[in-house]
Amino acid sequence: MLFAELCHGCGGCTLVCPHQAITEQPREIGYVESGNSKSVGFVHGQLNVGEAMSPPLIRDVLGQTHHHDINIIDSPPGTSCPVIASIRDADFVVLVTEPTPFGLNDLGLSLDMVKELGIPHGVVINRADAQNGDAEEFCKKYQADILAMFPDDRRVAQSYSRGEMILHTVPETEEQFCNLWQAILRRVNQ
Repeated sequence: MLFAELCHGCGGCTLVCPHQAITEQPREIGYVESGNSKSVGFVHGQLNVGEAMSPPLIRDVLGQTHHHDINIIDSPPGTSCPVIASIRDADFVVLVTEPTPFGLNDLGLSLDMVKELGIPHGVVINRADAQNGDAEEFCKKYQADILAMFPDDRRVAQSYSRGEMILHTVPETEEQFCNLWQAILRRVNQ
């Protein structure tokens, strides 16, 4: 008995079936879109509502990226199959956390994952609070480089809730993002 909605599209069942009774059939689980905004190209995957398995769609999205270009892959949070499908071939992973107990717990799991996969990585602390050094201590304990710290700023949340670009509404973030980009490039080019 097969459950198509649980299929990851890995082909393992066809390999292990002793009677070669299983054949793979294509099944649409979503679609891929691509385009440009000014000089930046993008590829986007949209999973159909109700679909549980996104790795095949993620592989399709990654298959349409240009490997000679810089590609920024926005992965879901956590350590699930979609995350691994997104980062498996990455040159560098940026892990974003918040200085909360839940955020740091998830960061620990993610750090273990990228270390197990052997992928160079660094951490961005979002909503950093000068009064709370928990995230910095956590990163020190895990020997994880902190690439950037973005302060907790209500204006960012307000901009985001209105669908506005924070670079337009909170101009000082431009320098912070430029510094983050330079920190990433330094580590990738080591």
